[in-house]
Amino acid sequence: MEIKHKKEITEAKRKRSRDQFYIVLMGLIGYGLILIAIVIGTFFAIRNTFNKKDAEVAAAVTAAGSGSGSEAEAMDVTMNDKTDTASVAESVDNVTETVSDPGAGIPQEHGADPSEYMTEDGSIDYSVELFKPGKRDASLKWSDQVFSKIENVKQPAAARVNSYDLKRRYSSLANGGQLELCIYSDPSTRKVEKITAVEYGSGPMGIIDYYYNDGVVNYIAERAADIDEPVDISSGKITSRYYFAYDTMVKYSYCEDNKATVFNAASLKDYSEGTVGQYEYLEAKMLNKAYITLNAADSLPDMQLIEGYILDEYEQPLSDVQIQIIDEADNSEVTSGMTDGDGHYRLSMPADDNGSYMLAARKDALDGVNIYGITACEGSGTIFPPVPRLTYSDDGAEYNLQVVVRDSIDNLAPITDASIRLRSGLNCREGDVIASSVLDATGAAMFTLQSGNYTAEVSKGGYEDSFFNVIVTVNRPATVGYAVKDIPDGEIQIVLAWDMTPLDLDARLISSGAVNVIRGHQDSVGSLSTETISLNTGAETEAEDVYRYYVSDYSDCIGGDANSGNMTSSGARVYIYSNEGITATFDVPLGHLGVVWEPFDIRKGKVIPVNHYYNAIEADSYWTAK
Repeated sequence: MEIKHKKEITEAKRKRSRDQFYIVLMGLIGYGLILIAIVIGTFFAIRNTFNKKDAEVAAAVTAAGSGSGSEAEAMDVTMNDKTDTASVAESVDNVTETVSDPGAGIPQEHGADPSEYMTEDGSIDYSVELFKPGKRDASLKWSDQVFSKIENVKQPAAARVNSYDLKRRYSSLANGGQLELCIYSDPSTRKVEKITAVEYGSGPMGIIDYYYNDGVVNYIAERAADIDEPVDISSGKITSRYYFAYDTMVKYSYCEDNKATVFNAASLKDYSEGTVGQYEYLEAKMLNKAYITLNAADSLPDMQLIEGYILDEYEQPLSDVQIQIIDEADNSEVTSGMTDGDGHYRLSMPADDNGSYMLAARKDALDGVNIYGITACEGSGTIFPPVPRLTYSDDGAEYNLQVVVRDSIDNLAPITDASIRLRSGLNCREGDVIASSVLDATGAAMFTLQSGNYTAEVSKGGYEDSFFNVIVTVNRPATVGYAVKDIPDGEIQIVLAWDMTPLDLDARLISSGAVNVIRGHQDSVGSLSTETISLNTGAETEAEDVYRYYVSDYSDCIGGDANSGNMTSSGARVYIYSNEGITATFDVPLGHLGVVWEPFDIRKGKVIPVNHYYNAIEADSYWTAK
């Protein structure tokens, strides 16, 4: 009995051990299953979150590319939180009342004395930390207070900013670059609502559009470019977008290869420490730049830059030539200077929309020259007058000159039986006539003239009175000019001509947002001829649009020589005609190596000098395609 009892006890112990083992095993299995379920659930939750974000970004990029959605959505390639966007009506309600002067548009806390952000030599120093972000509030949403009010993504020609007053300011930068500010002000309030800052350095230009609501930064768009040309502001060419509310950045987006990445202030807690640090760095940097730029726009003087060269009749640069800018209304001197050893001069004078000025170049023992029709309008870039050739007074030599005149569109058609008159000076369209003739059956006339600088006027029924400059030297036996047929009311013609062969220059007129690109009536390839563009300014859509005019050296763009000197020495010139006759002329800047020239813009029906010059070639661009 005792043995049997011991066996029963032993068996019970074994059974209890087995039961304990199975209980522990089942517990471990159950615990493992719970852990696996938690991991799987977490994985799918995270994956769904990222899939949602990826889908939102992809949808935003697609919407921007297709132009669908509201203007605010189309503007922002990476706007994936539609609750951040206020309606245009709400944005307009945030506009404040009229101020008495432009400076009053800067709130006191955002104002700064120029000495605070400018170096002793007058350069702007963006590295100075004058303005800091406000306290972060994760609940803040971005409100589209300015962009959709003044821009129009779907119809750039109808954008309200096109009707805004434009001024340009220039400054050097402490880092050695140059800064150009295009300042757009609401004409009814005189408040600055947009500033385009272009920073020129050793590499691509940095182009930043700042948008301000009542002097407070609201939105910033940034891109880099080799050539400043119109772009679709809703496209991936805008690489960085910064959204501000109460001086804090509530959202930042970066676009590369048309793929957008978005960072929201409300989600910073979910980002890595490095990402948060980069976000805060960009916030502080861009806010500080926005307000320094706004203050600089208010403090920099509104000056017209005038730059050029003076050569002698043997094409040699002349130093120590006195340059005077004279007001044609009262013959008073506005400013003056001297040419350097390269025959170069650079002057500045106050901008004046209503004035007309003459440039007088004088040097002992040489015959002086006057260049007429110099303007100094607000918003214009550098003025490059035509390059005169000063002649030696004791020479007295006379030369035979043949002047040939062709139709500006049909260059094979000579202008026959037209009267031609010559006046002294360049761009001289009135005053004493020193010689005259009638064009023969080949469209030509012969003159015997002392070396010097003249302006030709051609008159014939069915044509506008046409003007072009004539320079007479021993090496210039002939000049080709062009006459423009009568132009209907509400239309302008832009005529590009040049002297060098073989050379293929192309002209383009590009509208806001690059929606419309207008080419010439004919493509001149390597011959002495013209490229003429007609623009119907009477049409509603074209009249309210802003157009930028470019000349490109197709020959060297295709050849890959971005630093070519062919266009700068080609004698290229641009004439603009309306039904009231010639309205403006532009001569290619001398001494500028490059392949793209932007002589002027047309804004509110007004021709505004720009004269940007670029030594860059962009593949698959306007400049490498016909």
